Amino acid sequence: MSAPDPILASAIAALRESRREDAKRLALQCWQQSAQPRAAAILALLESEAGRLDEAFAWNERASARSPGDPAIETQGARLLVLRGDLGAACDRFASVLRRVPQAGKPWVDFAQAALACGRASDAYAMALAATRTDRSLAGALQALFDLLPCAPLEQQPDARPEPGDCGLVSVITCSIDDERYWMMRQSYERALAGWPHEFIRIPDAKSLAEGYARGCAAARGTTAIFTHDDVEILPADFMYRLRRRLDECDILGVAGASRATGPGWTFAGRPYLHGCVIYPEREGYNVTVYSQVAPLAAGMRLMDGVFLAMPREVALAVGWDAVTCNGFHGYDVDFTLRAAQRGFRLAVACDLGVVHRSWGKFDEAWRAAAMRLMERHPELRGERGRETGCLSRVVPDAPSAVALIDRWALAGQS
Repeated sequence: MSAPDPILASAIAALRESRREDAKRLALQCWQQSAQPRAAAILALLESEAGRLDEAFAWNERASARSPGDPAIETQGARLLVLRGDLGAACDRFASVLRRVPQAGKPWVDFAQAALACGRASDAYAMALAATRTDRSLAGALQALFDLLPCAPLEQQPDARPEPGDCGLVSVITCSIDDERYWMMRQSYERALAGWPHEFIRIPDAKSLAEGYARGCAAARGTTAIFTHDDVEILPADFMYRLRRRLDECDILGVAGASRATGPGWTFAGRPYLHGCVIYPEREGYNVTVYSQVAPLAAGMRLMDGVFLAMPREVALAVGWDAVTCNGFHGYDVDFTLRAAQRGFRLAVACDLGVVHRSWGKFDEAWRAAAMRLMERHPELRGERGRETGCLSRVVPDAPSAVALIDRWALAGQS
């Protein structure tokens, strides 16, 4: 392997340190001496930043001539075509790169945006779908697929919907010390459960979530129990039909989780073991986050997020909430779902329940202390953290758009 060009290395360092004039001088010197393609790419970038697109494109063409087929240089050329307004040519170039290097990340997102802007969304969608069918770990292709989904509501398909009495009484159990949050949550569930027999069990003085949930479960009369945070909102008008349909396929149902247990938090498992969907409020609209293309239901979970857990009450009583290990407000969900999985209960997460969580979570000293207790209790949680722990995310303007998006994601997962 040849030694790196010292002038090129200096140009790259200057660029990283935002010394633009030095970077330009050094890159030009490198190009004049050895015609390094990366030097030309640096000059293309600098000319683009200065708004001189013709010069930028000329430098990119020189770089491409010196290193034909280089994915980074081709991607740079595609982005320059976008800036010049030649979206069709940009799409062609992005597609050429991504067919050869489907594991590229950001180019997929740029490809999707260019395709949306020039009316080629269906072609881009088909390409992203084919790529993710081949490899479900392609985060860039999955994000492009998510971005390309329309937000128009799907036509309602006739199905055999269960009658309200089919699931018996539903007990909604929560621990809440905040009256305003509790009543907002309760009103949302009231709308979601309209027409279905239900009750609310509020624990206002829980010593821990595990202790509070154990008390709530003992006081509940329902055959189905929903354990929920008090900062949750339910979006779909037909929520209970969705819940009943998914509960028929598992023993414990959540909205996000992992199919392997390797750390004290479910996200530690990393992609491709993360699944489900959680929605978060934005200043205007909602941020819909999904974790995989396995939809509408991902079975075989080992750990699940406790923001929302639904199950037959008898299952909750059989597993039990461990208020000794989980004596605070973290880790109760990891402990409960892992013990349930170890006992052979079927755990699953659904991407189409439309559950909004008004908090992104907090990983503070209390969380770290709970994590240490969990790892002592469960050696299985002392594994290696996955490298890719992020989600796919898309902001939509309103609740109907969020529901339409999760419905179309569920449909894409089945196709």
